[in-house]
Amino acid sequence: MKRTTAILALFCLAVTARADLFITQEVKSTLMNGEVVIKIKGDKVRLDVALGPAGAMSMIRDTATGDLTTLIHAQKMAMKVSGAQMSKPQASAAKLPIPQPTGRTEKVGAYNAEIYTCSVNGATQTFWVAKDFPNYAKLKTLMKKLKDSPVIGPANGMSPDLDALPGMVVKIEANVAGQKATTTLVSVKEMNFDAAVFEAPADYQTLAQPGPPPGPPGTVPK
Repeated sequence: MKRTTAILALFCLAVTARADLFITQEVKSTLMNGEVVIKIKGDKVRLDVALGPAGAMSMIRDTATGDLTTLIHAQKMAMKVSGAQMSKPQASAAKLPIPQPTGRTEKVGAYNAEIYTCSVNGATQTFWVAKDFPNYAKLKTLMKKLKDSPVIGPANGMSPDLDALPGMVVKIEANVAGQKATTTLVSVKEMNFDAAVFEAPADYQTLAQPGPPPGPPGTVPK
């Protein structure tokens, strides 16, 4: 089943190989409403959700291998699936749609954003783009590391071509079959993380999953 994930789109827009990143987002959807924190260190990405459908949970992904660990904190459980087990959607041979300017602008947090929109795979997606986002030129050059990974890359056929946008996407709204998911970028900070942040805690019970896990919080089924 295809899925449209607002969080995944922002994953592809905030990656650096030289410093660790701490990203805070606000997500509003039928599945959850609350803060999402993303930590990025090299090839490792950790997503923490305090108020997901299953309570507090985290997802840790190695973008180089595709390995994914889902931590269910209330149960102290780590559910692991290898990249080889993950079902990878085939990238579409067709040219990805490019979001088009609407001519409208709106302030998102501290940023003046231009609004773009497009339709892809039955979903209407709207993007708020800030041209004056700090260090955006650096981020745009480096973000391809995650976008071109063997895990995220194949899923790009489910999203429009965001490389053509003239700035940082600070807000995304996706409408699929009457369901709306909105992700707003609150902040991006550079800091250093210990490698242990991207491993399951030693006191968590580890279970191997037979197949791919559910999509991240904020995912809208299609």
